[in-house]
Amino acid sequence: MSKTRLTTAATTAVAGLLLTGCGSASPGVAVKVGDEELSVRHVDAVAANYCTAVGDLESEVPMSFVRQYVVQLLTLRSQASQIAEEYGVEPGSAYRNDLAQRESTVAGEPADVREDYVELASATAYAQDIVDQVGRIELEEAGVADATAEQATQAGIDVFNQWPDAHGVEVDPRYGLDTVDGVLTPVDTNTSVAVSEQARSGMSAEPDPAFAATLPLHHRCG
Repeated sequence: MSKTRLTTAATTAVAGLLLTGCGSASPGVAVKVGDEELSVRHVDAVAANYCTAVGDLESEVPMSFVRQYVVQLLTLRSQASQIAEEYGVEPGSAYRNDLAQRESTVAGEPADVREDYVELASATAYAQDIVDQVGRIELEEAGVADATAEQATQAGIDVFNQWPDAHGVEVDPRYGLDTVDGVLTPVDTNTSVAVSEQARSGMSAEPDPAFAATLPLHHRCG
């Protein structure tokens, strides 16, 4: 796969979907989503496999941004999976079609690379599918007949937005993610102060290709 763009705003694909209730995860835990804990080691491995799968990016990106992207998508997927289990639903044809497309793009990669890439790349389609199904269930229970697709989506988003307050979402500060206006958003969570120009480049809110190019290979993607 060549010249792929890395989108760091993982929540934009499910418009209006919020990830709230963030705190500080336990040592060695990258993010705790309800009953599920994702380790720092797992995030690092998934990030490395993702970079292998996407190949050449449009510009090089520091691995810190890739790990941040991975945490956002894994968090979204974990929350969607736990909500799906609560409601007894499984993803439908729209998600399966997206999944098949993702799988075909990395068919030649090793199994672990394929698995991690597909899990990330299909996360927003998975969440959207669960949002819509859960929304329809909520509306049916409320006696709303013939709900529109927009109504179902909004009802599902409401469920997702309320879920973290009840179940909790905790993210290790190293990933620079926190709740801003209810959305899991990249922020500066560093307790140290960047002094040199290079250090400030490494702490910028957006990926700096020039800075990324100065990093060792294992510290950059693309």
